[in-house]
Amino acid sequence: MSFSAFAPASGGLPPSPQDERRARILDAARTCFSRAGFHRTSMQEICAEAKMSPGGLYRYFVSKDAIIEAIAEEEQCAGRRILELMLEPGTLHDRLLRCGLAYIDAMRDRRAVQMMLEVYVESMRNTAVGAFFAKCEEENRQLMHEVFANAKAAGEIAADADVDMIMMTLVAFADGVILRMGLEPDYDVDRAGVILSRVVTVVLENGASAASPPLARRG
Repeated sequence: MSFSAFAPASGGLPPSPQDERRARILDAARTCFSRAGFHRTSMQEICAEAKMSPGGLYRYFVSKDAIIEAIAEEEQCAGRRILELMLEPGTLHDRLLRCGLAYIDAMRDRRAVQMMLEVYVESMRNTAVGAFFAKCEEENRQLMHEVFANAKAAGEIAADADVDMIMMTLVAFADGVILRMGLEPDYDVDRAGVILSRVVTVVLENGASAASPPLARRG
């Protein structure tokens, strides 16, 4: 899968020459970053990979940090588009499953997994990236809460279901699958999809019971 799969949607308009050059730089940067990481990659290496002079590159990005921030933004935009699959028609189970499978499918390229991990780590180091991530995470959480609130109103899940627990469990499972895909190139992604369907079913069924306080431990 080409890294261009993570580019922001263009609304159907053909890209301008400037857009194409910018995308070329980001694609080259992703290739370099997936090999050596953000902080071990130089701007000279990105220029060489993009087959562009430093002067040409700096017209689009004033620094490597600016490239990292642009990649982080593209990754978040792509993730948001996948998350919005939950707003489509269908049962809550089916919408969650479609969302999870789309996420896994988008990350089949091992380089994409490496980039995801680099962006996650950078979000904890870089103030600008971290602030952007925090904003996106809050927006994504609000979208998911809206989905679950509507599911409760429709009677698809129990009225006392622990939404935060359900969300955390499903996201943690999906992220764990992605990490395993990066560590094991032969990981059976199709099998992971079957398991994901079962996990969604179990988590939704047990979301209500998790909302109840645990039984006191016997002395």
